[in-house]
Amino acid sequence: MKAHSVIFIDQYDQPKYERFGRRFSNPSLSTRICSNFRVVPWELPKRIFTSFVPPILGENSRKVYVDFVGPLLAVLLLWSILTSGHYDKHPKAMLETPPVLSLAYYCLAMPSLCLFLAKAGNSNLTLPEIIALLGYGLYGHLATIFLCYLFSMESSNFFFFTVMIFFSGLSALRLVIVLLMTIPKPAARLIVCSVAATFHVLFLIHIHFSYMHKTFVYGGIKITPK
Repeated sequence: MKAHSVIFIDQYDQPKYERFGRRFSNPSLSTRICSNFRVVPWELPKRIFTSFVPPILGENSRKVYVDFVGPLLAVLLLWSILTSGHYDKHPKAMLETPPVLSLAYYCLAMPSLCLFLAKAGNSNLTLPEIIALLGYGLYGHLATIFLCYLFSMESSNFFFFTVMIFFSGLSALRLVIVLLMTIPKPAARLIVCSVAATFHVLFLIHIHFSYMHKTFVYGGIKITPK
């Protein structure tokens, strides 16, 4: 494998080398969809850990695993912890939009937008590959929110932003570098990477303050608990 390439590994067991070029496997659509749900449980921890490693730190870090199990698990775990935090908020600070809708908007809009922009830049990225990239990137959000809830009860903004820079920053960095390696047009690379990284981080800030921070009022004044 070349040092400047990444490999998309799907469950069809045919790695696809990608660097501004063509890919070399073409299973049927039904086979690809079904295979994306075939992940053995002991593979998930490795794939989750890899989602925090920039694809420039060795051969294994340049492997991009394409499946729907890891992203779906991240969404479900994120939904459960956001729902729990939403119920614990001050009644006057609760957002009317439930966490499931915010997650649905993000999960539908982000892959579609990134796919459109990537195709405009002559990228060979497919929708399952973008879903996998963005989905595994949600583990940075999950780690940030869980650690803030565990150690500061979502009350320390300094702790939140510190943890966010580390975990969400690492997942965003991996996302950006993979996109840089797979989009040939420089202008498109700039647009796609900027959009993906910006919305990736802003979504975490939104769900943290809207659903986990007990007294923060979205679009209003922070409530002081009695």
